[in-house]
Amino acid sequence: MHFLKRTLCFIGNYLPPRLNCIFYKLSGVKFNFRKVWIGNKCYLDKNYPENIIIKDDVCISTQVSIFTHFDSSRIKKDYPIKKYKKEVMIEEGVFVGPKSIIMPGVTIRKNTFIKAGSVITKSTKPNTIVCGNPQQEEAYLTDELIEKINRSNEKYFD
Repeated sequence: MHFLKRTLCFIGNYLPPRLNCIFYKLSGVKFNFRKVWIGNKCYLDKNYPENIIIKDDVCISTQVSIFTHFDSSRIKKDYPIKKYKKEVMIEEGVFVGPKSIIMPGVTIRKNTFIKAGSVITKSTKPNTIVCGNPQQEEAYLTDELIEKINRSNEKYFD
């Protein structure tokens, strides 16, 4: 059964949006199919997909990688850091920008906005904009900031 789940997740990693979600769901990733968007060419950890939990109203953009484990034993048996697996939780209303990387054991809190190319190594605070490698909190998402961002972007959608 574990091999089948890994294979389904592997296939999902190479399929276009919506079709990929079918394979992710079958592999054990926990999410509501109707309330989550997972973009093109994402990599969800195929070894432990059941350790990925995605809440409602989440958008995961293109080429995002989510890892849930570390295992060096296939290369070096006596590596000082032992293998481990940890859950990744993405709470409601999160946007994950293109080519971002989410590491094992991280919780992305409600309404977090992760900018493109960010490497998330620790849990975030709710309602924040996070960016960079290493990750940094750029701003707290207040109603005023959201309005300002939306106004500045209006000209691109006229």
